[in-house]
Amino acid sequence: MSPEWINYVSKKRQKVLLQILEELSLLQDKKELNFIIIGALPLLINGYLNYKVYWDIDLLFKDRQSLQEFISEPKPDSLRIVDYDEHLMVNKNISSLHTAWSFNKTWFNVDYIIKERRYFEFYTWKKENLKFYRESVLFNNREFRIDIYLANPWDIIIDKITSPRTARDIELKVEFSVDIRHIFAIYQKEKDNEKFWRYVFRKAAFFEKEQTFKKKFFKILSLAPELGYEQIKISDEVLKKLGQK
Repeated sequence: MSPEWINYVSKKRQKVLLQILEELSLLQDKKELNFIIIGALPLLINGYLNYKVYWDIDLLFKDRQSLQEFISEPKPDSLRIVDYDEHLMVNKNISSLHTAWSFNKTWFNVDYIIKERRYFEFYTWKKENLKFYRESVLFNNREFRIDIYLANPWDIIIDKITSPRTARDIELKVEFSVDIRHIFAIYQKEKDNEKFWRYVFRKAAFFEKEQTFKKKFFKILSLAPELGYEQIKISDEVLKKLGQK
């Protein structure tokens, strides 16, 4: 039986995504994590997003050595990988290599990402907080075995709220911001979940981002109509949690 989230992937790309996740399951070092999946895909798989778009896979690597070892790791002959970039693109806060993977005639974008070591530690410092996705997916009479560590969606919302890119989107009131869309999706699902609030405040505080997180979170919620979202009723309880009452 196929999981519900696969229905939000275009039919043309469903099989290749399952093939890639199966291959990534084999390539991920489960004991000493060399990479995890961040971005939208963990939100899709964990039920936070339920719409169809052109999904891609974001792989966050521990460091450059882990990335190089991953690239050098033997892969099946049936897998073709094309690099969009001629080399690792190095910027101030992020290095990336954009690629496309295919097992047939259909391609799927897979991005390799490296940030500062503390960024990887933010997502992985307690392995039990990661989302371990294990499922045998029967699709078109073939079984795909997937077992892979994904970023915790609650970590993703902390990352997105405190990131400079989101701050820029808020300042410019970018209505089509993917990051802001994801923030609202997580908030709407978790706003009444006390465990969610305890987790995000504790995690943000540990990485010295609690006040920034609270301030920016409140700003995003209060600007909902200007960001292209319907007016959101922020309860007194949420206002207290965000230090606004």
